[in-house]
Amino acid sequence: MATFCTDAGHGGRDPGASWNGVLEKDLTLEYTLDINDLLLRRGHTLLTTRNSDSNVPSLSTRCKLINTHHQQGSPRFDAIISIHCNVAAYKSTSGQYVANQSARGFFGVYSRSSIRGRDLAQSIANSVSNAGVVLKNGGKMSTVELGRSLAWIHQTLPTAVLLELGFLTHPEELALLRDPAYRKKLTRAIVDGIEGFIGVT
Repeated sequence: MATFCTDAGHGGRDPGASWNGVLEKDLTLEYTLDINDLLLRRGHTLLTTRNSDSNVPSLSTRCKLINTHHQQGSPRFDAIISIHCNVAAYKSTSGQYVANQSARGFFGVYSRSSIRGRDLAQSIANSVSNAGVVLKNGGKMSTVELGRSLAWIHQTLPTAVLLELGFLTHPEELALLRDPAYRKKLTRAIVDGIEGFIGVT
């Protein structure tokens, strides 16, 4: 069995992205709690950055705590996974934000310098695709392809991925993300992908 750290993106005072009254922090918590439950039921050891809608330490502080545990803890983390949702919108000439409804799909982000990060993202993408979930960019991209440096990936020592579950600005995808049956299917696929990476069959 393995040891993981999960992170439900945002929380408390930080709502993350929002669209049509839906807050990223709420969805990420729901999905992360289900992922945590499944990992524990399958016998893995788990730490998580939050298990309620509470204020959490800054991202840099969380990264330092993860690194300290990874260096001093026993056992060390096999992987750390942060859960997020995406939005794609542009500001119109009237000043209103308009959804780019062509943007949709699940993908995992990893460091281009981390072969294990790439392999973890690929394993999860394969599992999610097999479950019938729509992927963006083949289900994975490096932070270079994303065009952003992410602290969760670049300031932590363990193998790390950041998972974007889908786009709140895509009406069909938003409806799916809010559906408990879809959440159960997606979380199972994510955990299956994580276990595929560490060699659990």
